Amino acid sequence: MKKSVLSLGLVLALVLACAPVRAAETAASAVPHNNPVEQLTGVVWQKTTETDKAAFLLGVESAITVEYFVNGKIMEKAAKTGKKPTSTLSPFEKGWMKAFDNVNRADISKLVDSWYATNPDKLDRPVMGVIWYELIAPRLAAK
Repeated sequence: MKKSVLSLGLVLALVLACAPVRAAETAASAVPHNNPVEQLTGVVWQKTTETDKAAFLLGVESAITVEYFVNGKIMEKAAKTGKKPTSTLSPFEKGWMKAFDNVNRADISKLVDSWYATNPDKLDRPVMGVIWYELIAPRLAAK
């Protein structure tokens, strides 16, 4: 029951955070994709306000925070019942927390802005792909 409520809260947070981005996407007339993650490309990102970029990143961070909370409870329950605690966190969630430890949303937004500015021929790449492959993965490799 608690996991269902947390999942519902997570979906609501992401929907609310992504609403401004969807409006920007419509204005940008982006090429339609079936996957919503693929819809937020550099073209859309460049036309999105700083406030909406921060809202999007807050949504991602909120989702990751909820997953960390749920994972902690699952591991705590397993430990109490004598079972081996197993992490349910994805590599993306773990990577985000390590790579962006002590990095604020405004700085993450600037990093994404900078990547697209340096790679204007790759504006069709989804923002989440840029965040994973160009920002998180290199930071993890350096640690």
